[in-house]
Amino acid sequence: MTSPANWKTYKLGELAQYINGKAFKPEDWKTAGLPIIRIQNLTNQSKPFNYCDHEVEARYHINDGDLLISWSATLGSFIWDRGPAVLNQHIFKAVPDTTIIERDFLHFLMLETLEEMASHAHGIAMKHITKGKFEAIEVTIPALPEQRRIVTRIKECMERVEEIEMLRRQSTHEAAHIEYARFQDALLLGANERGWKIGTLGDVARSFRYGTSAKAHTQAVGVPVLRMGNIQDGYLDFSNLKYLELSDADLARYTLKTGDVLINRTNSLELVGKAASFKNPEGAWVYASYLVRVDIDQTLALPEFVTAVINSRIGRSFVLRTARRAIGMVNINAKEMAKFPMPLPSLNEQAEITELLNTARPLAQEMRSNMAEPELGFLRQSILRKAFAGEL
Repeated sequence: MTSPANWKTYKLGELAQYINGKAFKPEDWKTAGLPIIRIQNLTNQSKPFNYCDHEVEARYHINDGDLLISWSATLGSFIWDRGPAVLNQHIFKAVPDTTIIERDFLHFLMLETLEEMASHAHGIAMKHITKGKFEAIEVTIPALPEQRRIVTRIKECMERVEEIEMLRRQSTHEAAHIEYARFQDALLLGANERGWKIGTLGDVARSFRYGTSAKAHTQAVGVPVLRMGNIQDGYLDFSNLKYLELSDADLARYTLKTGDVLINRTNSLELVGKAASFKNPEGAWVYASYLVRVDIDQTLALPEFVTAVINSRIGRSFVLRTARRAIGMVNINAKEMAKFPMPLPSLNEQAEITELLNTARPLAQEMRSNMAEPELGFLRQSILRKAFAGEL
């Protein structure tokens, strides 16, 4: 890293005190108390905490604004902002020498130095860098006023990157709904102007049946089993499969046929109640217990039409009103599914409206493809490289 001539060179150990976290043991993990910050809690905020309910030394306590550096497995720098906690091993709490370096400047400096840190790491199963090698890494920094200016510029640039990411997320979200927007318009138009009968899913279903609870495996032995993750944007995704070996009786009970509609009965609020219709690939396919199979009477309704209604705003509104909340999950049972509101035009009209989905889908797929560009981490690294080369 080339820096301006008036910047000074220090070893990392001269810039801050680095306090390693406490080696908590599994038996120390509780369900109440102060959260224990592990590396997974830094890299993925959705990961659950373990807790500590006994006194630990003050040096292991963390508060908002503390700078944390993971030096094992995943190297990274983080500014903590989730309240009082205690620190697990493999993470340093960095206490900057504020006569030399600003906290935020040290944070960004660490992010820029990750590649060099990785070059000093060792280990096979879990790479890590020793404290001695970490503190011996040499870096070049400017005086405090210039640090503050650079930090301001970095934050401004990072905000622009975050805006780009937000716009991409919004566009991806819109792509996921564009197919059903046209369908929804035609559905409401028909119901309002043509006086279609409004029935229920139960009116067009011969039966509802829960899937198998047998334990599946990844080896391609037996028959493939569709799980809740295989329902994607109203269609079945046949990747990431697991398999089951079933008795002849269970195989007959759970084998899917073309036209069956699968509904996710347990998931997050966003995903519960989502549906897809099954079109039979080669061989026997079965379905898991978090799915409900609906056998549609195809003299009354087309499976693709039924699926689209369930996934439309009509179906989503019903799910939001009906689904029962449990810890971390939302549920809707077969009895409740039978009450899904179902406009019932003629089969020809159902086919015409469903075709709107088929014409909209390529556009939605193109939008999703355009949004599926590489992550913007390269932009962040470019910003940091320029900053620490004195070019920002």
